Amino acid sequence: MRKSLALLSLLLVASCVSPEEQAARAAAQRQADAQECQRLGFKPDTPAFGNCMLKLREIRAQEENTRAIDRANTMPPPWWGPRYGPPYWW
Repeated sequence: MRKSLALLSLLLVASCVSPEEQAARAAAQRQADAQECQRLGFKPDTPAFGNCMLKLREIRAQEENTRAIDRANTMPPPWWGPRYGPPYWW
């Protein structure tokens, strides 16, 4: 029991991301988006460049939404589900 609790707490701490790390990831993503929009031919500080940046964010949000829906639809059945039989044997 103690090992399980220690492992769980270690996993929880490892999965935490500090605000500085979140900000660094967001800045890196914005930089990558800006480079992609420039590669596509948009000039920085123009409305078209801003639209390109927004479109890339929309695409990323839609992809995350799709992944979340896929995860929700592929969850295993509950412990009493068809894989394990009924919850009570009469």
